[in-house]
Amino acid sequence: MHQFKLTEMKTNLLYAPESYALAHAVSADLNTMKGTLAWQFAVIFGNFEELSKQPITVGNVAVMEHQSRFIYFLVTKENVYETTTYNTLHAALICMREHMRIHEITKIAMPRICCGTDGLEWRRVKQLIRTVFARETNVEILVCSYNQTVTIPPKCQIVEEKGNILSAPQDFSLVHSTSADFAMSSGIGLHFKCKFGQINELQKQNKHVGNVAVLKDNNRYIYNLITKERSHEKCTYPALYYALMAMREHVEQNNVTKLAIHRFGGDIDRLSWLRVKNIVEFVFCNNAVEIIAYVYDPPEVVRRRSRDSRSRSRTLESMVNRMSLSRDFP
Repeated sequence: MHQFKLTEMKTNLLYAPESYALAHAVSADLNTMKGTLAWQFAVIFGNFEELSKQPITVGNVAVMEHQSRFIYFLVTKENVYETTTYNTLHAALICMREHMRIHEITKIAMPRICCGTDGLEWRRVKQLIRTVFARETNVEILVCSYNQTVTIPPKCQIVEEKGNILSAPQDFSLVHSTSADFAMSSGIGLHFKCKFGQINELQKQNKHVGNVAVLKDNNRYIYNLITKERSHEKCTYPALYYALMAMREHVEQNNVTKLAIHRFGGDIDRLSWLRVKNIVEFVFCNNAVEIIAYVYDPPEVVRRRSRDSRSRSRTLESMVNRMSLSRDFP
């Protein structure tokens, strides 16, 4: 058993080990300004439907559980245009501490909280944290003093086009999401599997969720983003974010400037393309890469929709006929 420990490190908060819970400050209306750390959290972790069910009041804390870690949203002001005070931050930290006690959370990572756009002094905030957690044993707080600067507008350029990603120009590297088992038994994954194969090579790379497996096809790369363990599971925004970050590292090392992606999140995953697009822009905001996002509607889906449409039309026509008969013959 040891006393409370506070450590500062120059690293990105989003890179904190998964054994650490994460904390940051938000306003009670849950609105954020694009490019801020709160916006980054909202894009990657924000499940506002879940958060809105909790008592989101100033001086309180909203909590979300993602896989094996908690995400703490410290509510320190009414709206995004107000400024946090030391008193509201103090109250929110106490609420977070009580939740940590109940759930036996001993490790948490946070930024120099409220010392950016809110303008609080880190010296005073640091003392405030020490005061709140002074009597806690085995609690470690990692303060991450570096966060990625988000360029607004982003340097990357995303153009949306209708078509099949496999018809992208040959100088574009291809990107799609898949599971760690590389089943690729349906959808766009099946198309990649049929065209490029090398499943054994992908499996040898031993990549897991939040990483990327890479193949070389002549002068371009094929990026397989690992966003879930099994093909029947659903992708999550954090998994997609970390997989894209892993891909960005490879892109930078190999001077890749052109990428073709499909609109992630359709079919089984049910992700919002707008939110996914924000994540892609956030990841590549400081990279001058050209990105084509392909929207592909397979022929079999179109035919099924046509059949469904014809079936609905016949049903509607039948209902109209019955209504007409009932009027003619009471």
